[in-house]
Amino acid sequence: MTELEAAATDVDMEQRVRPLVNDILDRFNREQTSPAEAGMVIIGLVHRLLGILQEAPEARRFFILTLISVINSTLAPEVEEGF
Repeated sequence: MTELEAAATDVDMEQRVRPLVNDILDRFNREQTSPAEAGMVIIGLVHRLLGILQEAPEARRFFILTLISVINSTLAPEVEEGF
């Protein structure tokens, strides 16, 4: 897959999942879910997804690398500032 094809796939996926993410965040807001509770929901979803992806090693690897990338990009500025 070329970089252009990968970028198109990323954009398509983003457009498909954005409404779902917005619905989940809206529900968290309506139910006044605390950040800790929301985090536990997300960790639970990641755990379930990793179990499901056990049968699809390439998809599992891609998901894990993407998750690590998101975490690294979020934490990098904090690390540079010394927390």
